[in-house]
Parts: sequence; structure tokens; C-alpha cells
Amino acid sequence: MKKIFLLAALLAVCALLPAREPRFNVCQIALERVNITAHRGAGNLAPENTLSALELSWSRGWVPETDIRTTKDGVLVMFHDGDFKRILPNAPEELKKKGIADLTWEEVQQLDIGSFRGEQFKGQKVVSLADIVEALKVDRTRLIYIDIKNVDLTQLAQQTAEVESQIIFTTSDYNLIHQWKKLAPKSDTLLWMGLGRGEDVVGPIIEKLKDEKFADIDRIHIHVNFDDQLNTTPSEGFLQETADYLHTNYPNIEVQYMPWNVCDKKDYYKKLLDLGAAGFGSDRPDVAQEALREYYDAAAVLDWNLTDHIPLNQVFVEGHRGYGNFGPEGTAESFFRAWNEGLVPEADIRLTKDGQIVSFHDDNLARLFPDAPEEIKNKKVKDLTLEEIKALDIGAYMEEQFKGQRALSMAEIVEILKEHPTWMVSCDIKDVDLEQLARETEPVHRQLLVGGPNYEQLLAWRKLAPKSPTLLWMNGSEEEMAARIAELEKVNFHSIDQIQLHTSVDDEGHFSTTPEFYREVGQKIRRHGILMQALIWGGAGSRAENYATLMDYGVASFSTDYPTNTMKAISDYYQSHR
Repeated sequence: MKKIFLLAALLAVCALLPAREPRFNVCQIALERVNITAHRGAGNLAPENTLSALELSWSRGWVPETDIRTTKDGVLVMFHDGDFKRILPNAPEELKKKGIADLTWEEVQQLDIGSFRGEQFKGQKVVSLADIVEALKVDRTRLIYIDIKNVDLTQLAQQTAEVESQIIFTTSDYNLIHQWKKLAPKSDTLLWMGLGRGEDVVGPIIEKLKDEKFADIDRIHIHVNFDDQLNTTPSEGFLQETADYLHTNYPNIEVQYMPWNVCDKKDYYKKLLDLGAAGFGSDRPDVAQEALREYYDAAAVLDWNLTDHIPLNQVFVEGHRGYGNFGPEGTAESFFRAWNEGLVPEADIRLTKDGQIVSFHDDNLARLFPDAPEEIKNKKVKDLTLEEIKALDIGAYMEEQFKGQRALSMAEIVEILKEHPTWMVSCDIKDVDLEQLARETEPVHRQLLVGGPNYEQLLAWRKLAPKSPTLLWMNGSEEEMAARIAELEKVNFHSIDQIQLHTSVDDEGHFSTTPEFYREVGQKIRRHGILMQALIWGGAGSRAENYATLMDYGVASFSTDYPTNTMKAISDYYQSHR
């Protein structure tokens, strides 16, 4: 009896304690976006730093890591070691002692760097940086890590300028990161550290980076050693603390771990995912990929709940047409209100008569200008220049307090996003040229969630802007949406980051879509790391109980016409589940 009272008391105390906020987990990212870095080209699966290794990696969805050196006559080539002892074990001793810097490009081309890995790889040659650049041009979605050895940064930047956004500059020297960003600002950077050593080595580096606010860093890569009991060096506590700090304070920095001394066991990768990894480096990228697939499958459970998996401050809420019904759609004032309250404003984008991209939902002026002459109301956005669109008062139709508000151009949106790198805009494609959109928004692709109901359009966008997240929205009957989901499942939801389902609720609180539908769709798309979003049409979107119901069904995100109501409903839901 005494034990029962003690247990009851303990439970009562636990109930009073604040629940731990869920931590970042890789399953919040679309599976195909998780970076698996193939060490030295393709890890142990092909001769390192060869063109065949690069092609193998790209064909499997991995990102090859390469090492770049300079030949005696100034040609940049792909080669790791400082000498030829390991790669050319049967060469004369005099040659084995030499390195790339001692040979001309013509001499380097005579070397067979594949035979040491097996007869089947005989004849593989050293690859020049120029060859790599040409291979990258084949597909804009191809990325490559370049770990520099003896290289002039200016020369490297000049020779990779055409594929700058596909280069991930890789080094253990933080000073070089700063230098590179000045030369190639569109390129990502990765700072690696550790080589399997402990906190005494890695800790001071992290503390220095905190002081520097991780300036110019896009990715952090820590090498981790394992013992036979799955214990890590650096320690689990250090790795988790570092990951938590970065995911919370610098969510745009990707945290990568590499099992440095063991690469062929899936449990090691899953352990690193539990410790906050958002990507891997590996000599066995195939094993890492299998581990990821199993990890996502295990997380896609039917009874998944938002409050157990996503921190409250990371719940993605989109302000429909800017700030929903609480402000004129598509204006700077509505957008800033959304941003300042933690929402992502939605812009419906069209082309004006003079070829400028503007945020404007309707294709004509009739709804926003009900009292205008018919010849004005019948005009379409494409009939007006940007200057004429900007001259329109698109706030007066709502209330006097909104009088004088103007439409936003895409150029203005880009400038705002550049000043606020943590803000995003959701762009619903109406009538716009995708190549123009990609070109004009390149500096902020990561901050641009591009969406629409047309899947083929999103595929085209992903090829043009691989770093930009995408959203596919769908409406119609439950049967129609289920059929679309089934078709997307066949292609593993390729090129999709979020799926938005439209629903309605009648006066008696009945949804047009069933709980079973949401739960089944949620499980299917969570296997691929796809975020399930809902948009409640009409006045039902103002009622808190409708959001609570959808969150019970596994919905993880909302687009809303009632942002204040929605944000409060989500906050109250989290509070009630503590």
C-alpha cells in the first residue's frame, strides 16, 4: 500500500512538471532532401575521386565529396592524398614519394588510379575540376562538396562560377570559410571537425563558433567514433547538446555527423539520427541510405501526434493570401504582420503586362474594386503594367483603416527576404514564367515555398531551383484526393516537401474528409518526411475546435484565413497536451 501511495505522489509531481518540448528530428525533413555525403566520391563503393564515383553518387541521390589539388602547371584536379603511396602501391618508389603538385596535368593523366581497388576499376583516371563543372551542368540538382587541399581560392571561384550554387565549399579552417563566401556568396559552406576525437578537441571549436554566431556557415560536420557498445566520441551528451543548440538558434545550419571508424552498420546511423543529425558523411552511403529509410518507416506511425514530434515554435502556419481575412491580401502590411507573428505569408504570383512578377490573387480587378466602372473591373493583371498595378489602392475595399495599401512585387519580396534570412514566403503559382521566377529569386530560394495544384509544374520548378521547398495543394472529394495521393506514392512523392489538403466543415461540425483519411495520408507521406497541412474553408476556419480535431488526426501544419484564431488554437492545444 505504501508503494502505491508513493507511486501516486510521484505521478502527481510529474504532472506538475513542464513537459519536455519535442526535439528536432530528421523526419521533419523530406527524406529525399536529407544529405548523404559520399566520402571521396562514393565512399568505398568505387575508386575514390573518379568520375565514375561521382556519377554513381548522383545516380543514387547522394552528394559526392571530393578533394581538390593543384598540379605543377596550375591545373585543379580531384585527388586526396599528398603522395601516391596508397593509390599506386606498385609504382616505382620515386613516383610513390611524389604528389600531384610535382606533376604536370599531362603527366597526371597517365596515372591509373583505379587498379588499387580491383581489376574491374583498372584504367580510371584523375579528373580535372573543369570535367567536374561540365558534369554538374548536366543537372542543376547535382551538388558536390569540394574539400580543398592546395588550391588558390580565387582560381577555384573563377572556374566554378557557372555552377556556383551547386558547390559546397568544405574545410576545417573557419578563416577559409569567410574568404570563400566573399568570392562565391551563392555557394554553401561546410565546416568539418573532430576526426573522431572528443569534446576536448571539438568543444573549443564549437564555443568559438558560438562567439562568431556561426557566420558564413551553412553546414556543420562532426566526425564520430563508436565503440562496440555504441558509445560515441564525442559523447552522446555533447552531440545532443550541440545539435539542440544549432537546431534551436540556427535552424538554417544543417547538422551532419559521420561515423568515422565504423560505416557499415545501420544501427550507428540510427543512433546519430537520435542525437540530432540532419545528414551524414559516410564511406558507405548505401548503408546510410538504408538506415534512413528504416528510420522514417519506424516514425510514420498511425497514432502520430504533432505535440510529440514538433516544437510549438516550429509549427508551420501559412497566412492565406498574406494575413487571411484580417488584412488586404498581398500587401506589405499584411505580409509584415504575418512575419512578425510567426506565420509564413502566401503570395499568389502573376505576370504583369510588362513582364514583372507581382503578388495578386485574382486574374482581374472585379472583386477588389466592386464600385469601379465595368471597363476597369474587367481588366486583368496581364493587361496592366507593374506601375499601374502599384498605383491601385487594394486596401480600401476592406475597411477605411486599410486604405492606401498596395500590391507587392516579387522584387520587393526578395529584398525583404534578403534582409530577414529566417523569414519565408509561400508562392502559389498562378500565371508566371518559372525560369524567370527562378532567376529573379535565386538569392532567396531556400526562403521561397513554391506551391500549386499542378505536380508537373512543381517538378519543373525543382529542376530550376533545387534548394526551394515545394507545396502541392489539392481539393475535391476524399476519393479524388486519395487517388492523387496513390499516384504520388508510386513516385515516392518526388520533389514535394509539403502537401496541403483542403477541407470544409458543416454547421454540425462534420468534416468533408474523415479521420481515417487524414491518418492514412499522414502515415503515407510521413514515410517520406512530407509535412501534412490543412486549409479549412469558410467561417469554420475561425473555430478552435476544428483545428484541435485536425491535430488529433495527425495534421501538422495549417494554411489559414484566421491567423489569430489558428495560432491561439495551436498554442492551446499544446498546453492541453503537456
